[in-house]
Amino acid sequence: MNGSSLRRQLPHGLTDLFFEQAAAKVALERILEHIFESWGYRRIILPTFEYYDSLSTGASTDLQEEMYRFFDREGKTLALRPDMTVPTARVVGTKLYDQPLPLRFFYIGNVFRYEEPQAGRRREFTQAGIELLGSGTPEADAEVLSVAIAALKALGIHRFRTNLGQVAFLKAILKEANLSNGELSQLEQAIGHKNDTEVDHTLKKLRLTEEISHAVRAIPHLCGGIEVLEEAKKLSQNPAALQALDHLAQVYALLEAEGVAEHVIIDLGEVRSMAYYTGITFHAYVEGLGFHVCRGGRYDGLVGNFGRDMPAVGFALGVERAMLITKPQIRLAPDIIMKACRHPACHALAAKARSLGLSVEIEVLGRQGEELIAYGQAKGATRILACDENSPTNYLLTDARGSRWLSRQQLEEEMASWTS
Repeated sequence: MNGSSLRRQLPHGLTDLFFEQAAAKVALERILEHIFESWGYRRIILPTFEYYDSLSTGASTDLQEEMYRFFDREGKTLALRPDMTVPTARVVGTKLYDQPLPLRFFYIGNVFRYEEPQAGRRREFTQAGIELLGSGTPEADAEVLSVAIAALKALGIHRFRTNLGQVAFLKAILKEANLSNGELSQLEQAIGHKNDTEVDHTLKKLRLTEEISHAVRAIPHLCGGIEVLEEAKKLSQNPAALQALDHLAQVYALLEAEGVAEHVIIDLGEVRSMAYYTGITFHAYVEGLGFHVCRGGRYDGLVGNFGRDMPAVGFALGVERAMLITKPQIRLAPDIIMKACRHPACHALAAKARSLGLSVEIEVLGRQGEELIAYGQAKGATRILACDENSPTNYLLTDARGSRWLSRQQLEEEMASWTS
């Protein structure tokens, strides 16, 4: 492929958005921004690339392999951010460790992963999410889950469920097994697939005790309401495991108090996670989609890689995935198309219309008369406006009622009603 051909194309896994798609994406992002701010979260803006060693902190082997890496002129390895959580942890650990806790941040920005493109996910995609840092309480976990649910509802998504798991329960059961990170990841994948054959095969490879193996085999099937936790308690008397279940029970009770538990299923087999998760994890699934729309969890210990340690919990939502399910009503057509004019009074009229919240497009190619009207109708404009060049205090207004001449005063009086 020659250079001329490359100039006309995008690399595999990227896409352009324009017109309705671009407007819909921005509209969804504004909705999410409003929800996050209404819960007390404030925006954090993070660099697009950082040192690879920083961004790979706590990342799974798979995520490390998916990161875009390159060198700066001094030979240092840089990488494009694959998610927003690690950069947020770096900022808090290195710059905000002396601030009153907890800290609440939200972000909306693009992330990059070299993975096979799929529905709603390209190699560059947008994450919108929150991080609550400095609290390890059930209240913090429940808040993050509640914000995720509120965000989905605000986007017009109502038929969804959130599978709520507890990585700490599995890790407590496996503590005495002393598994490596790679072995733990294999087992988490098998449990997450809810495939008994795969789980048995993995357990045999790891040669775990019968007691641990029995508990692990049961975990993929512990899915349902609060009664699931009572069944889970029978699998292990490990104090850390029981504490993890008690924490989860408190989170669920708080979700009931918030009135959002109807969207939550306790699923102790929901352990597919980023390597840095240490407590609750959750994935939100929408009816008709075969993949999650958002996911999150607790990641105590991550901030400590950059400075003073503190507990933390958060979630991220895939904006492009949300766009597969819901799209706001978008109107791209201008409210008014106005003939270009050199009269100061006409420019003042356009400014007044904009001050009222109307969108005004000035026609700059010299169209007049019927040609101007035809152009405005083709663009879908609600109104087309042209002044009388011989008497710039009179205007020809064309709308759904036809065309008519109005004085400047009549036009301004009518214009006041156009935004109601």
